Amino acid sequence: MRRTLGRIGLGSLDRRLWAALLAVVLTAAPARAGPTIRVAVMEGAPPFSHRAPDGTLTGFNVDIMRALCRAMAATCRFEELPFPDVLEAVAAGRYEVGLANFLRTPEREARVAFSAPYWRSSSSVVGPAAETDRAVPQALAGRRLAVIRDSRQHAYAARIAGTLAALVEAPHLGGVWEALRDGRAELALVSTLAAFGFLMSEEGKAFSTVGTPLTDDGLGGTAHIILAKGRPNLKTAVDSAIAAIRADGSYQEINRRYFPFDVY
Repeated sequence: MRRTLGRIGLGSLDRRLWAALLAVVLTAAPARAGPTIRVAVMEGAPPFSHRAPDGTLTGFNVDIMRALCRAMAATCRFEELPFPDVLEAVAAGRYEVGLANFLRTPEREARVAFSAPYWRSSSSVVGPAAETDRAVPQALAGRRLAVIRDSRQHAYAARIAGTLAALVEAPHLGGVWEALRDGRAELALVSTLAAFGFLMSEEGKAFSTVGTPLTDDGLGGTAHIILAKGRPNLKTAVDSAIAAIRADGSYQEINRRYFPFDVY
């Protein structure tokens, strides 16, 4: 009887011991980390990507990308670059993803892949509040116009450069507003959402949009995330994530955080 009880007790102990050891092993085993996605965003470009007073990187594009990374179970690693460098860096493979409000063009498609649209873009002229009712492009004639270098607005301004007093090129959105404030430029041509962000700020109180938003001549269309070429699985994942955050309401919540109207 004693031997029988001993055998039964030992078997129970073995089972309990193995269960405990298995629990320790499972608990100690690190969770498998998701992929890390290297993301390039525009530097100094509120409300899309900029540093908050506490140094935190924030903005519409930043928050959208963070939501996409959560949907993909991935980790975002952000870096801020001047606008012209974002496409160059993604095309060279230094980053998998770039967010800088890119409109789709054949020249860009030759170098990078494009996601599904994530907002709809138009362009606006910003200038002194007294000029709000002037028509564009007539209002640009003989004026000093600031644009972001290598943007679609820059391409348009370069085509009409002969009618301008000067074309002021800036590496980022902050440089456009600086040129407008310090008088190097009289007017600025930027995306309408960028204009809205500036006009809602303390710095933009003395300014207004001039005329109505522009969509012709390459100044409007759908905005896309750019992706490194040769990564079809990445495009599929990003496109699926865009659909997912629109379906679960995350996109709309971020939209309301920055704009009082639907930008999609």
